[in-house]
Amino acid sequence: DGDGPPVAFDGRSTLVMADAVYKWAPNGDPSRQNLTLQAEYMRRKETGELSAGELADYYRSNQSGWYTQGVYQFLPGWRTGLRYDRLSSGTPRIGLVDSGVLGADGLPLLAPYSPTRTSLMFDYSPSEFSRLRLQFARDRSQPGVTDKQIFLQYIMSLGTHAAHAF
Repeated sequence: DGDGPPVAFDGRSTLVMADAVYKWAPNGDPSRQNLTLQAEYMRRKETGELSAGELADYYRSNQSGWYTQGVYQFLPGWRTGLRYDRLSSGTPRIGLVDSGVLGADGLPLLAPYSPTRTSLMFDYSPSEFSRLRLQFARDRSQPGVTDKQIFLQYIMSLGTHAAHAF
């Protein structure tokens, strides 16, 4: 929101990711009915120096985030899905705050928070080139705010692709 002094980080950031996908189709025929479960996990570790205006001191943090989703095709062309996302800011170690030079409220962008989002979707694909999707989401990206969202999308593909060389 722009409050507090300008903040800059100088140091090292390491990101590790893992993902998994499981697919199931009755009788081995995914064209009529199938289920796809998918998950991803990310972890970031930062170490270095944080500058706030003219002041500087150490900064260390471990943050993580993940999502899991399932999409079920119950009839040819028709699918429904559920997804849950979560981030964790962790508990950063900020030298300027630990030493008492700045109060924790002096760096509002670094305040601990764990945003979440839950999404439910239904879609219909009349052909391999188009899809109509209706999605509902409950987004808690900001502390104290729940944003209820409705999306209606029409997705289509044009041009050459692997099945046809136009």
